[in-house]
Amino acid sequence: MSIEPKRAYKIVLIGDPEVGKTSIRRKYMGKSFRADYLKTLGADFAAKKVNVDGELVLLTIWDLAGQSIFHGMRSSFYHGCKCALIVFDVTNPSSLENCLKWGEEAVKFSKNSLKKIYLIGNKIDLQDDRAVQQTDINKVASQFEKVIKFPVKTYETSALTGENINELFNHMSKNLIIREDTEEVEAKIETEDRADTVDEQLNLSDLNKKEKVNHLTSLVDELERKLDDVNKKLKEVKETIKKL
Repeated sequence: MSIEPKRAYKIVLIGDPEVGKTSIRRKYMGKSFRADYLKTLGADFAAKKVNVDGELVLLTIWDLAGQSIFHGMRSSFYHGCKCALIVFDVTNPSSLENCLKWGEEAVKFSKNSLKKIYLIGNKIDLQDDRAVQQTDINKVASQFEKVIKFPVKTYETSALTGENINELFNHMSKNLIIREDTEEVEAKIETEDRADTVDEQLNLSDLNKKEKVNHLTSLVDELERKLDDVNKKLKEVKETIKKL
């Protein structure tokens, strides 16, 4: 009997055309379910069960076409994604510059489901043609934090040789698990804090009721004392009248 993963994460693989997105996905996950999806829908996808520190996790990666003609279609594929892998070509500086645009698109259409962004420089096997340096990458990474308020993790890969491909996906999977566990703990603490707050409010409410009752009781007691005094005086007046 096969063991089913307890966790599943949707990943989007985005970036300019011909930067190697599909090659990275194939290197790690193998062939897609339907090769014709990319042409008709502007998205291709594949799934893989991976073992992360003894825990089985299902990764579903959506490879989104970079051509502008698919812009309108791409928006729907971001829904529910937990991580965005933004790929650029280290031999093509403009593909790095466009990564910020891709990041903005992912954050906009994921609608708060996005938890992590990776900035991936591919084709590092082409060292002689390299036109993007680490300082350039760091500059774009800092822009992510300033412009879209989202931190990024940078990686360099080669879809041709497989360099850093497994390391990238292993790091991503572990990070998503840690974030999910952290959010669950934070949610539990927040729930407990809310419960404590409600209890405190109920206790205060009970105290306020008791204070009001005590106040009313003291007023009644005071009124009864005054009535006793009035009755005593009336009695004295009646006695005086009788004597006259």
